[in-house]
Amino acid sequence: MAELDRKHHRERVRKAYLKNSFESMSDSSVLEMLLFYSIPRKDVKEISYALLNRFKSLQGVFDADIKELTQVEGVGENTAILINLFKNIETRLEKNKNVGIKKLNTVQKVMDFAKNELSSLSKEKVIVICLDNSCNFISVNTVSEGAVNCAYIDPYSVMECIFRDRAANVVLAHNHPKGIAAPSASDINFTIETVQLCRKVNINVNDHIIVAGDEAYSMASDIEHADIFDH
Repeated sequence: MAELDRKHHRERVRKAYLKNSFESMSDSSVLEMLLFYSIPRKDVKEISYALLNRFKSLQGVFDADIKELTQVEGVGENTAILINLFKNIETRLEKNKNVGIKKLNTVQKVMDFAKNELSSLSKEKVIVICLDNSCNFISVNTVSEGAVNCAYIDPYSVMECIFRDRAANVVLAHNHPKGIAAPSASDINFTIETVQLCRKVNINVNDHIIVAGDEAYSMASDIEHADIFDH
């Protein structure tokens, strides 16, 4: 009887999804739907609740790493890999939006580019976008990744990217995964130091973009910080 009830429950969840009712499905049902494909012979409802309780939200579940996921009872390595894979796919899809970008010559284009690179990340990352004299895209480089603070980033790591790619213009960008799209004191100090260093070798730092979720902030467009940059 338990096996029959489980089968019927899975079929109900599956039919709900097929009827295009995904938006009305609860977070626990969404997780159950996913767990069906890695745990075929077990009731996964309690596992979905356990995941949500441990990581506080659906976003928290997908942001968790494999080791953290396997600490939840009932979650084996295969299930943890499946859950973790979704976050990595999301990040890849966002970054792929930048494939084919040729020119970053407006603030909006730069902000959109930075959001595609950074908005889906759960940890802080600092990137340097290298451009030529006409603001044609050359490359994007990671200078710091993880639980970082701009106060501890060496501006000379930015210079290494610039010299290697022979950039004439540069845009700095980083994300605040659990914060707001606004610069901290250390962000401002790092920007000033980097701009001054680049200025000595005739490199223009056009902007510093800060991304938080779907929001992006341009320091160069803010009257409070605009005078830091070369225009």
